[in-house]
Amino acid sequence: MSLKITEIGDDDWVFSDTETSQSDFEILDRAIDFWHEGSYDLAENLLKNEIVKNTSNIDALHHLSMLYDDTSREFEAYLCCREAVRIGLDAIPKGFDWRKSQLNWYVHENRPFMRAYHFLGLWHQRRNEIELAITVFSRLLATCPNDNLGVRYILPKLWIDQGDYLSVLRLCKEYEDDTAPEITYTYPLVLVLLGEQEKAAQLFKKAKANLPLVAKELKKKLHPKPKSKMPGDITHGGAGEAYSYWKEYGCYWANSNKAMSLLSNG
Repeated sequence: MSLKITEIGDDDWVFSDTETSQSDFEILDRAIDFWHEGSYDLAENLLKNEIVKNTSNIDALHHLSMLYDDTSREFEAYLCCREAVRIGLDAIPKGFDWRKSQLNWYVHENRPFMRAYHFLGLWHQRRNEIELAITVFSRLLATCPNDNLGVRYILPKLWIDQGDYLSVLRLCKEYEDDTAPEITYTYPLVLVLLGEQEKAAQLFKKAKANLPLVAKELKKKLHPKPKSKMPGDITHGGAGEAYSYWKEYGCYWANSNKAMSLLSNG
């Protein structure tokens, strides 16, 4: 196997692939361009050729997985994703500790595995394999606390589904300076679920002052999707962000009378 991971000091680890050259990166970029242009066959052929040349090319496998997913070939997408992650996990030695070892996102060689592992976590979530999804996302967060992939916005929902409110609370406390609604609004929500109504009310007032449209969206009886000039574009503090939070977390608010009372009284 050409893929290796090496400790470069103080439990900081870096992936390297000795068979990947600069021309391979250029071919991958070309494949991605073809994909985004809608030339799926050309993109697929380039990615497959790269994998034939180097079966440890996680980046090519990951992008092929996303291409398959984008073209409604879920079975192939899932298998490619699993293979990309398997290659990365097989390269990780016993000395690597998922609780404290670090994978720096700003080391570009680490990104292919981290992206592929993140995608597998999303697959587990899609397949309702919640415990497996939690394992993947928790590992990514532990090894990269800066969380460049944004798993801190996914984990609270999964933990709430499992009834693990304390894990949500710990995460919200750790990232309490984060201004995203997945943290600022979920923090008072989970406090309510834990019976800490007074503290929840204080945090809710702060969340509402910073992101009033989220509270407004949560109170609505009907939730039409906001129109956007750029589909998929979500602006912090905007209606799209509020709608997105309601879509993922609104059911937990609606299922708690005490949480809904925050919306009425806050």
